[in-house]
Amino acid sequence: MIIGVTHDQDGRVIQRLSVSTKVSIGLPPNGDRNHPTKLDHFVFLRKKKSANRVGWEVDPELTNHYGDECRELHIMLIDDDIENVFPSSYAWWTATERKCWGDGTSATRRTAEKPGGQPWTQCGTGCPELSSGQCKPGGDLRFVLADFPRLGSVCRIHTCSYRSIRQIHSALQEIQTFTGGRLAGITAKLTVRPEEATYFDRKEKRKKTSSIWALGLEVEGDDMQKLIANLTENARLFAETRKLLGSGGKVFEVVEDEQEQAPEVAAEFYPASVNGSLIGEGTTAGSSSDAIPTAPAPQPTTKPAPAENSTHPNGGNGSAKPPANGVASPPAQNNGNGSAAGSGFNQLRNEFLTAARRVATTKKQAIGEVVEWASGGAFKYGDVGRMTEADTPKLRAATELMGSAVASQAR
Repeated sequence: MIIGVTHDQDGRVIQRLSVSTKVSIGLPPNGDRNHPTKLDHFVFLRKKKSANRVGWEVDPELTNHYGDECRELHIMLIDDDIENVFPSSYAWWTATERKCWGDGTSATRRTAEKPGGQPWTQCGTGCPELSSGQCKPGGDLRFVLADFPRLGSVCRIHTCSYRSIRQIHSALQEIQTFTGGRLAGITAKLTVRPEEATYFDRKEKRKKTSSIWALGLEVEGDDMQKLIANLTENARLFAETRKLLGSGGKVFEVVEDEQEQAPEVAAEFYPASVNGSLIGEGTTAGSSSDAIPTAPAPQPTTKPAPAENSTHPNGGNGSAKPPANGVASPPAQNNGNGSAAGSGFNQLRNEFLTAARRVATTKKQAIGEVVEWASGGAFKYGDVGRMTEADTPKLRAATELMGSAVASQAR
């Protein structure tokens, strides 16, 4: 046992899975093609080692199995927490690193003074980098290919499409509604289909309509009874197996090096603009509500900077996922599972937010209402990101209350 490597501070096993297969509906620049290529079908890529970096190449075995024009494939979900299955955030990527990331309310930005990241208040609407297209929404769906089940690693598909992010996240929420919060073990169909979308042309300063290829997630059944069976059978089997193996105390993470992912994301999804609109999957995937107005440049807050420690692996996207509370943790903090200062409190806060999302999904309530109920009105959802270790007692009490509610609901 090594605390911070194989176990967290509370002695729980940290299950870290690597990304071995990438599924995509676009290809990065290559050779004579100096621009990314959008596709109307899936391509399957595997890792390759070149002289000084790790890249991706077409996987011949998967391509041969699924065909050259695959638009549907069956996948198996790997965890019950949506933030582990489909982490999403706004992110500004360069060719070497993730410069800034946030949840639309607050962000963490790397600066010359704080290269590990510091709190940044302006995120989402009003952010100049989002308005200019340097920052984009991003989501990474992690899964196992149903036809090629494998333990120890996962597959990933990245999207920067507003439409695709909404559709996948909404599908996961709907599945949880039917299964009582379970996702692990669910077999679903990942699709890419043509859809019509409206976007704002920055050069011509007007809205335009275009056709896009957007991702979706579905669970099939010949009738409602079979649909429910498809949803619950594998999930129940997974839950029973975990109980038998005593794996309920594991902390789940997907590890992907940020420096390895940065060139891929920067090249494939953040090319130079054309006619004021970015090229790439999801460029025109927004609606009129996706247009982001410009605003003055944001300034850093006076909050203390996050702990800087770049020696540990981290979760998701090559970096720690930004929690739903609006305070994104920089990659250096191990999602609160390492030995950095305050990691115990960060872990408690993450557990609180996970419990709040599950109760909100089960009871079909807004997460803000759940937080106020669990805290007895002591604090609100927006307060969670500003909490300190002094708030540990009331945060723990609220977490235990929601845990009891989830347990009683299961019975």
